Parts: sequence; structure tokens; C-alpha cells
Amino acid sequence: MGFDAARTARIAAMQETARPVWQASGDTDALQQFLKDNGCHGVEAVFVTMGLLDCDLAEAQRAFFNAPCRDAERRFHNEALDLLARDAADDA
Repeated sequence: MGFDAARTARIAAMQETARPVWQASGDTDALQQFLKDNGCHGVEAVFVTMGLLDCDLAEAQRAFFNAPCRDAERRFHNEALDLLARDAADDA
């Protein structure tokens, strides 16, 4: 996935800012709380997580959506998917 230069720079900078938190705790919940507290949300938080955990997109999304501090994002995501599934079922 390609990002513009500004987003790429924000992700790289936040990875370096969050690296000590991840290295000290090894706790994905603590990492997500740190990212949230420092204004890193959504796609950028997922890509920061991918970089720090050296994992694939699916694992980074699980870390993001399963963190207690990301409850609002998880509920929004689930509601959006439910609406899409209902719409697809109505069209079938």
C-alpha cells in the first residue's frame, strides 16, 4: 500500500517514538495506548504496529482492534461490516 510522503514520514517518526515503549513492555495493549495517547490512530497506528512487531497486516490489525483502548474503533469497524453484510444480503 502506498502512502503520500507526509503520511510515510508520520508513520516512520511514530515508529521511532514508540519503539522504546514496545521494547520495554512487549505489550501490544500498552503500545496501542501509547499510540492513542500520542494522536496515532487508524491506518497509521496499524502500520506503526506492523513495523514495530515486524508482522503482517492481519496481525497488526488484531493488535489494534483487540486493545482495550481501541474499543470505539472496534465497535465502529464491526458496525460498518455488519451494515455491508446486511446490504449484500438484501441485494442477493
